[in-house]
Amino acid sequence: MPSIGNVSRRRSRPVTWLTVTAVTLLLGVGVAASVNAWQTVGAPFPGLFVDPYADFSNVSMPSWALEPLSLKYPDRLVAVEGQPLSPDARLPSQSAAARIAALARDGHTQVRLTFMTSAGPREVIRPLLRLSTHEMGFFFGFYALVALFLLWTAGMVLLMAGHRPGARAYAIWAVGAYLLFLTFYDYHTTATLPAAFSVGGVGFDLGFLWMAYAFPEPPRRGRRVLLPVLLAVTAWGVGAAIWMGLSPWLGRDASTTRLLVGQGIPLSMAVLLLSIVLRLGRGSGRERSELLSAAWGLAAAPATLAVGFLLALASGSTVVHLFVPFVIPLLPLSVGFSLVRHNILATNVVLSRRLLAGPILLASLCATLLAWLALRLLVREGVETWLPTLLALPVLIGGIMACNRLSLWLFFPATSQFRPSIEQLSDQLSSLHELPAIRQAVEAVVWRWLPTSGPVRVLQAHELPAVPNLPEDALERLNTGHHVWTEETPWNRMLVVPMRSLGRLRGVLLLPPKHHAALYTSEDLTLLATIASLGAVSLHHAEALKELDALRRSDVEATRDEKRFTLGLLGAELSHEIAYPLNFFRYLLKRSGRGHALEPQDVEIGSEEVARLERMLVTLRKLKLPVPQVAQVTLVGPLKRALELIREPLEDKRISVSIEVPEGLVVLADPDMLLQVLANLLRNGMQAVEPGGSIGVRAVLVDQGLKVECWDSGPGVPESLRDHIWNPWMTTKEGGSGLGLAITQRLVSSLGWRISLERREERTWFCLHVPERALIASSPVAVPSTARASPG
Repeated sequence: MPSIGNVSRRRSRPVTWLTVTAVTLLLGVGVAASVNAWQTVGAPFPGLFVDPYADFSNVSMPSWALEPLSLKYPDRLVAVEGQPLSPDARLPSQSAAARIAALARDGHTQVRLTFMTSAGPREVIRPLLRLSTHEMGFFFGFYALVALFLLWTAGMVLLMAGHRPGARAYAIWAVGAYLLFLTFYDYHTTATLPAAFSVGGVGFDLGFLWMAYAFPEPPRRGRRVLLPVLLAVTAWGVGAAIWMGLSPWLGRDASTTRLLVGQGIPLSMAVLLLSIVLRLGRGSGRERSELLSAAWGLAAAPATLAVGFLLALASGSTVVHLFVPFVIPLLPLSVGFSLVRHNILATNVVLSRRLLAGPILLASLCATLLAWLALRLLVREGVETWLPTLLALPVLIGGIMACNRLSLWLFFPATSQFRPSIEQLSDQLSSLHELPAIRQAVEAVVWRWLPTSGPVRVLQAHELPAVPNLPEDALERLNTGHHVWTEETPWNRMLVVPMRSLGRLRGVLLLPPKHHAALYTSEDLTLLATIASLGAVSLHHAEALKELDALRRSDVEATRDEKRFTLGLLGAELSHEIAYPLNFFRYLLKRSGRGHALEPQDVEIGSEEVARLERMLVTLRKLKLPVPQVAQVTLVGPLKRALELIREPLEDKRISVSIEVPEGLVVLADPDMLLQVLANLLRNGMQAVEPGGSIGVRAVLVDQGLKVECWDSGPGVPESLRDHIWNPWMTTKEGGSGLGLAITQRLVSSLGWRISLERREERTWFCLHVPERALIASSPVAVPSTARASPG
């Protein structure tokens, strides 16, 4: 949606050569009128004004301080000092001005003027005065500033709502009023732009009539009658303007036409006033409230001016022209107010402060000009002429500041609400972490400062499809950070503001039309965008906190499961390892039951196994895996102990054991862990072979240290399971626990060693890779010749 000066693509029209030509002509008339006005300063005049056709004009300044004249429009000046005006002059007023200038040069201080009235010729004696900056400043300067204000409003209304008949009607009136006011002083002095004044007068009249018909929109009934009548009057007005412009060049008298146009001003105002009254009487609901918001200017200005012009025509009063420039701006002000606060012309633009820059500056210049004129009247003779200008400068500065503050208060409340709203929302969002609470806080702060016709809502991105009448490219534009409007009438459309964080659309602000369908302003959009950004960050934080909470819970569950697994694994390991001493004690009990006496070696092994069980129980009480207690260990010692622990199944299956480990081979290891590793590998090999098979252990020196190989003549591990045999609970034996190799791998890793599985020579080899730093030998180590030994 566009801000002012950037109308939406659907509503905008290209600037044509006709538009450029029209604007150039209007500004050119302003330049010509300014040059002519400046040249009049110091020119003699008889203390009254006549129009270009020498008709008396009801225009006067209080500073002239002359007695009232019993003249009124259209009493015509016919002679100066008894000499008739030249019939050859294109405009009679120019002949009169030339004679008055000649009398002033000859030293005359007064002049005798002869007017033709309805009662016959009438002579008046007037003092010769000089046009000063007072006359020029008020009747041109002040009038010209008002004219520029009217032209500015015409351009803005066309730019904002040029597709509406009411906007075009207002533009016709504003352009006509611009020409009328701009050339008003020239029309009564140099008379070089009478055609522009005539066009302005006709446009002024026709503009009121067209506004009566089309503002804010044409009537629903009676169009077939009203429109042809209005078109006929317009055609007559255009012809009258052309006739009045050409008549001086053709030497024809157009006084009747001018009189009709002049009398049409109060009549057209009365028609507009009557139209407003009828519309208010018949209207209801939104239409009535919109029109009522503009009625104070649409009705008050025409009513006041109509009464003033009627009095001027009837009695010759000269007061009305002093009040016209103060009353006329009420009409555009009321239209602008109703357009901004009620969108009376159904525009689709966003109000920007740039729109009001022109009116604020022009209003301040008007106040400054009036102050300057008043100060020039008040200063005493002998005071420097620059003093009034110096004293008027503060009025300009104060006027700009006051008008700017007033416009902010009336139309841009978001400017004053920006900082407190953001601070309040920031404080609230800093303590909120739940999505419903964040939504409620954002909606509340927007509703507090922005009066809308319905509730403000915060939607998440996935809820967007539920919003009706969204444009097709809405999601794409929202993702790029641009707000969008729903495709509805200007009084029903919804504003969708994106809530983005880290380049991602987190949600949207959905706002209904403002109260009374007032225009959204650029400041509104700026504040909404800031609020949406804060809300998006909070939504992002809420999502992140939700994800973190879920992750924390997952971690807690994982930690709990890991602890359960560790505890279970530890218990399973202990259960697995306790089986060795239990089997050994069961073997001893069997031997004792058969009458065999216990040998000292058996008692020693039993005592050491009991001590090892006690150490396992200490580990269980600590609920953690044991830390290796590294010491120098002769490898043959734990190896023989491991064979003793599985002596019974070896004897039962008649398995031969081969030991190829030097007696003096010493390694750095935890004795209990090394015993546990060797016992698991030997037991695993013993279980894998058939009765009468063989197992063995040998030590081989390699480049990187020592390789202890435990082998068996069993069938080996299936290829499909070789990558999984180290996992807990993975077993290839019926009734196996699946913990032996998993425990072995953990123990080997805790010692800093490495274990691998190989298949060669029809044997299965579990190889312990002992690093060089863990190898200590009391005598040279070599690979001995193969020897067979029975257990024990």
